[in-house]
Formats: sequence, structure tokens, C-alpha cells
Amino acid sequence: MSSRCLCFIFLLLIGLAHAASSTVTVRSGDTLFKIATRAGLSVAQLKAANGLRGDTIRPGQVLRLGKVAASPAAPARAPAEVTHTVQRGDFLSKIAARYGVSVGALQAANKLSGTLITPGQRLRIPARSAAPAPRPTTEVRTLFTYVYMKRTETPAVIARRYRISVDKLRRLNNLGSYRYIVPGIKLLVPSHVPVPIPPRPLGRAASYKQLRPLDISVQIVNVDLRHRNVLVAPVLPGGGLNFGSGARVGQLARISDAQAIINGSYFHPHSFAPAGDIVTQGRMLTWGRIPQALAITPDNRAAIRPSTTGLLRLPLDSAWQGMETVIATGPRILAGGRVQRQYSNAFRDPALFGRAARSAIGLISNRDLVMVSTRSRLTTTEMAKVLSRLGIQDALLLDGGSSTGLAWNGKPVLDSVRKVSYGIGVFTGYTGRRYIR
Repeated sequence: MSSRCLCFIFLLLIGLAHAASSTVTVRSGDTLFKIATRAGLSVAQLKAANGLRGDTIRPGQVLRLGKVAASPAAPARAPAEVTHTVQRGDFLSKIAARYGVSVGALQAANKLSGTLITPGQRLRIPARSAAPAPRPTTEVRTLFTYVYMKRTETPAVIARRYRISVDKLRRLNNLGSYRYIVPGIKLLVPSHVPVPIPPRPLGRAASYKQLRPLDISVQIVNVDLRHRNVLVAPVLPGGGLNFGSGARVGQLARISDAQAIINGSYFHPHSFAPAGDIVTQGRMLTWGRIPQALAITPDNRAAIRPSTTGLLRLPLDSAWQGMETVIATGPRILAGGRVQRQYSNAFRDPALFGRAARSAIGLISNRDLVMVSTRSRLTTTEMAKVLSRLGIQDALLLDGGSSTGLAWNGKPVLDSVRKVSYGIGVFTGYTGRRYIR
């Protein structure tokens, strides 16, 4: 065998040894080019594996050998762009689910700042991500609201805006003919609104118990607003707000399908007209000067908020936007878990602060509603301490004294002595429309 062949075999064996090893020690006379050639690497790969910026190396230095890069595959052909033409009845979450992409990716691909799309609009469908899509935090729900038809509008314009037919618009509003859809009329229309996905329920939709916090007997209803089919709404005598008449809590329980009912807020003793704002099914029934209210969205997020008609003095059409149910009452006796001893000037009747049977409504969180009634004669401060012991963070007093009452499963556990203007009902199997103001 020639000496030239022996030299080639020797260099080949050295190269294989280096390739099998993960490091190499620099010898005198070595250069990056020689080491890279022996290891079957490029100089750039060797420098990248060792974080070298220049070409200088020294004897005794240990270098890491990077892996030999695989031969580059032929470039993959870019997938053809997928588009979707919006059809009547489409909305973003529906389209996103159809193509297996997120609503956010669909919005980004089409530079959409909101969720409004129109029939005939063409949308780019982004490629599916190899990584699992993050769990969505919002969903689009169909909620119903009331709008006034403007002088310049026609039934076709209204129907097109809310993505329904003129005939469905007519039937939705119980109108015998589309000719009744005229400027100035108040119309019920569907809207597609993104709302937070509720967390998983922690327990039953509603539960009743009797406890003795601070050695005071109280009747309690806990409501888990995480359940989608829970509805909290005013229960009105005879199904309507009839000034001049009322009903006891036990009567309200018998005429409604509510799982639980507690007496409502203050009212005029003769006309039974409520003293504060009431919103039900997105419609404002009454308004007044009571400065605080329990406000609940159609996806069951509850909060105690300042009145937008009494305190903020907004126009009635702008009041309580985004809410489905509003019940103004008070005074506020708990705020952030702290007992409140200073109340609004709206509450001037000295009888309100004396000892009396009490009812209250409060929140442990924006998804945990609590209704409490007691026959024990308590001051407002004592009632606040009882509620605080129950873990309630924010609370409003309801009407008390002879109005105090609470019903469960269609029967009163504490019936009111006198008739009340309305009750606050908890419906646990509600599957009807949800409304937004």
C-alpha cells in the first residue's frame, strides 16, 4: 500500500475519532479550519458551538464539537391561503371553532379591533399553530337588548344590522305586521357580545341553611353565580309592577318558580312604588335617589355599585349599561369586609337605624351571592357584624321590620308580616333569553 494511501487512512481515522468525541483539545499548529475539517464541521458551526467571535485559539484549549448539520431538505411549499366569506348568522367564535383557530388569531390575521363582522366580508384564516392553543377566556353569547328605531331607519336596515330577517324582527317583538315597525318604536333585538367564560361551579346553584353567627339565628340562601342557568331578578306581584298593590313574600313564592325569594328594598307605604332603581331583563322599571345598588350582568357577575341615575345623574337611556338586573337598596353596611357606620344622606328615617328584624343581600365574591334574613331585632351595625362573620365582603340592607321575609322552595321560612312592593328571586333552572341594557 502506498504511503499516500496510509496517510489518507490515518487522517480519516482521526476525523472519525473527533466526530465520535464531544470535545477536542487544541494542539500546537491547530487552526479552526483544521479542527473543523477533521470533525466534519464548518468553521461557523465550530465557532457557534464554542461561542467564539474570532479565529484565535491556543494549545491546550478544549473545544466543543457541534453536531453535523443534516442536509437541508427541499423547501416546503407554502400552503395556499384559506379565506372564509361571512354568512348571515356567522360570528367570530363560530368561524374560529370551524377552522380550529383562536378568536384572537382570527382577529390578528384580519386586523380586527372588535368582534363585529358583516355578511359578505372575506376573512383570512390563519394557519393552525403546532402548539396547543391557549384556553379561551371569553365566549360570544347572544344577548337581547332594546333599541329605538330612528327616523332615518327602515325595518330592513334594523334587521340587517342585527343579522336577522324582517319577519323574525317582527315576531320577536310580537308585532302583527312589519308595517308596525316605524320610527320611534322600541324594539327588542339580538346582539352577539363577548363575555368572560364563567369559572367552574363550586357547589349547588342555591342552598338554604339556618345558622347562628354571634349567637343570632339567621336564615341564609347562598347562590353560586358560576352556574350558567342561575338568574337573579325582581319578582313582582302579579307579574308586573302594579302601583297601589303588593304581596307578602310567601305569596310571591307561590306565584313564581323561584328557588328562593327575599323581600326587596324600600317603597311608598300606600302606592307601593319602589324608592330606588330597578332594572329587570335589561329594562329600567323605576328610578330613584337611593345611591347604591346590586348590579348583575347577563353572564352573572355581580357587584355593588353607585347608582348611575341618583348619584351620577346620567340620562335614563345611559343608566346601567351592560347590566341585566339592578336593585337599588341600602344603606351599604359592609364594604371590603369592613363594617360601615356612616351612611348616605338619602337614608334619613330614624326608624331605619333602630332595632328591627333585618334582611340584607351581599357578596362574598362577584360570583357568590348571599341573602340573609333574621327575626332578631338588630341595629344596622349589629347586622353588619353578623354578615361579616358569615364571610360576606360587601352588603346592602333591604327593607326590614315587618317587611322582612325569606322563602325557599315555594314556601316561606320567614314570611313578611305586611305586603311588600317586590321580592328578589333566585331562579336556578333558567333557560330563557338573557338580556343586556
